[in-house]
Amino acid sequence: MIEFLIYFATLFGTLSVVGAAGNSGLLNSAFQRGFAGVSTQIVSAKFLLNYTNLESYLWACYDGKLGLVGYLLIFSLGVLMVTWASNLYNYRQAII
Repeated sequence: MIEFLIYFATLFGTLSVVGAAGNSGLLNSAFQRGFAGVSTQIVSAKFLLNYTNLESYLWACYDGKLGLVGYLLIFSLGVLMVTWASNLYNYRQAII
């Protein structure tokens, strides 16, 4: 579950960055956008999964070691991912 949150966060972050770069004209071809998106997502996901402080904190929240606040954090991260996906789908960009 925690891995999915990290993968989706990096996926949506990558889509936002590559989309902004594509809109500004930096990535003109589809191959450049695809390569930039895949490589950015893989590198950032591997970094966040190997960054044990973040991962162990999220696992502690998921296991209930932080009580109700930990569950609320996991729930709020899930809501953030749904909102982010909705913004990318409807507006083709991350709304900040």
